Amino acid sequence: HPAQKPLSVMEWLVVALTDPGELVADPFCGSGTTGVAALKHGRAFHGIEIEDEYAESARRRVAAYAA
Repeated sequence: HPAQKPLSVMEWLVVALTDPGELVADPFCGSGTTGVAALKHGRAFHGIEIEDEYAESARRRVAAYAA
């Protein structure tokens, strides 16, 4: 994905900007890194991605973490 971000950066943002139980929405979901960070820290997550390849990858990645 052209705008890759490390999980550690997204975790820092999720923890700094939201409280446990809140919803984190990512309108440019890419590979789902923000979703993994959100779930890891007890937040709900909603991701949006228009590219089918990335959307499917994000679905699998977030679902694997949530399981």
